[in-house]
Amino acid sequence: MQCVDLFQEKLKTALKPLQEKLKIFKNCKLNWSQTAEHIKIQAQHTERQIKEQFEKLHQFLRDEEAARIAALREEEEQKSQMMKEKIEKLSRDISSLSDTIRAIEEEMRAEDVSFLQNYKATVKR
Repeated sequence: MQCVDLFQEKLKTALKPLQEKLKIFKNCKLNWSQTAEHIKIQAQHTERQIKEQFEKLHQFLRDEEAARIAALREEEEQKSQMMKEKIEKLSRDISSLSDTIRAIEEEMRAEDVSFLQNYKATVKR
């Protein structure tokens, strides 16, 4: 039986460093798993920050676009109103000039004496 005890003792002695190595490996695996989890959490946090920053940038760009379009429409409205007023004034001038031309043409068709009598008034117009 001593021989068996001796072999068991030798095996226990050989087993001890292996058990220590296994313990080290398990600790190492645990550390690496924790590191991997930390990396994952950090990446998720950074991704959220990036998305938030880009959302702010997108919102800024949408606001800027809306402000520029509003300014453009206001400028267009002002210029269109100015042109409308100029066109209306020109239309009144055209109408007035057309009336004057019609009146002169009618007077020219009238008798010569009547034309000469109204000449001064016609020239004034």
